[in-house]
Amino acid sequence: MAGSLDDESQSEKLILVTNPGSASRKYALFRGRTRVASLHFEFVDGKIVGHLATNGDTQDIYPDVADMLSVTAHIVDILVEHQLIAEGQTFDRIGLRVVAPSSGFLRDRLADDETVRALEDLMNRAPIHISATLAEIRLLRASFPDTPIVCASDSSFHASKPDFAWNYAVPLDDTDRFEIKRFGYHGLSLESIVRTLESAGKLAPRIVVCHLGSGASVTAIQGGKGYDTTMGFSPLEGVVMSTRCGNIGVEAALALRDKLGMSDVGLREYLNYNAGLKGLGGSDDIRELVRRESQGDFRAKLALGTYVHSLQKAIGEMTACLGGIDVLVFTGTVGERSYIMRERILDKSQYLDIKLDPAANNACIDPASMTVISAQPHSKPVFVIPTDETAEIARHAHDFQL
Repeated sequence: MAGSLDDESQSEKLILVTNPGSASRKYALFRGRTRVASLHFEFVDGKIVGHLATNGDTQDIYPDVADMLSVTAHIVDILVEHQLIAEGQTFDRIGLRVVAPSSGFLRDRLADDETVRALEDLMNRAPIHISATLAEIRLLRASFPDTPIVCASDSSFHASKPDFAWNYAVPLDDTDRFEIKRFGYHGLSLESIVRTLESAGKLAPRIVVCHLGSGASVTAIQGGKGYDTTMGFSPLEGVVMSTRCGNIGVEAALALRDKLGMSDVGLREYLNYNAGLKGLGGSDDIRELVRRESQGDFRAKLALGTYVHSLQKAIGEMTACLGGIDVLVFTGTVGERSYIMRERILDKSQYLDIKLDPAANNACIDPASMTVISAQPHSKPVFVIPTDETAEIARHAHDFQL
């Protein structure tokens, strides 16, 4: 999976990129701006298996570790064994994606003691992401104590939003004092999309991007910069997601808390981990829901219908705030792979002068590069673009001024 980040002059900084998940670990090695290798560790039949990709070739490796948290300490040995770095060679920098609702994380920063304390203070605002980030920082600092760790901001792309897209309609003195703002997320993915469009000469004035993965957001981009997005203070806000509810009225949330006898912490966990598609349909896997829907399962049909309706509304909202749309983009795991969801989401898009090419859409499953799925020339362009957050994290780490 090697590939140049851009045509700029190459430096020889050796950069490790890490992207922790609850049940997996992903790493990538960059030499300067070029990807050398990718590593993905997951559980297979109860054992940890690694998948190492280099120059288009993939091989499985079997680290002698008991749990996923132990993988980090073995990264250097694996890279040396496969002759990707020399014995005794160290990383110049490590890059890590950070999702955290705070003005302090609207920029990249080093993972020093101050940053760790700031993340600990923000834990309850974005628990899914921050807990994994803190665990990874601690592992990285223990394994690579002399290597700078750059926290790549997932919100910095949205720093260009106009003032009226930042604030909730509550007393401004309070929101300023406590930093209760609509920070927005998926910024690294959006940077990747803008870079791809720009490289292809397709960076139109008004772009709407649907990032559909386990987390989901719809973003309005004007002139290549963030204008507004559905996620707000935390990644919980916005459209229906895999296990997150998206928008919910405060009174409805408080009523759930009271009726179920939950604490505030319990409510956060409920809305982050047990809601969304999982809460409506009993599964957060869209493939499973589609299968059950075809068998007449009402809950599966309801979950998928609510998900699609949520996204249709968000596309209209983002289009309206831009005063129109020139290009629509799908990205993220679902956006890139599910032709069924793309078709349903755009079922009512004729008012936007958007029409799918059914054959092109159905054939587009996990594309390797930007793919057109709209009916040309009778539609505004609709692209499926594989996002590359890893390359953007590497870029942030590479360019960070120590």
